[in-house]
Amino acid sequence: MSDGRADLAQALEALLRAIGPPPAPAAELQAALRRVDGLTQSLGPDTPPQLRHFLQRRSYLKALEYLQQG
Repeated sequence: MSDGRADLAQALEALLRAIGPPPAPAAELQAALRRVDGLTQSLGPDTPPQLRHFLQRRSYLKALEYLQQG
């Protein structure tokens, strides 16, 4: 997994932890979501279409599973 995808996987894990249960404070959840959104925006043109689809649809668990399989 490239560094960018490893960072994205870590950010997705943090976001899913923040979602809960139990849910994290709103500020922590917002920060985790901003991190995932920023990393998603920085993905290059070589990003697999399926991964991009999961992220655009906010299917974060599927995106994380995709990254972990790759």
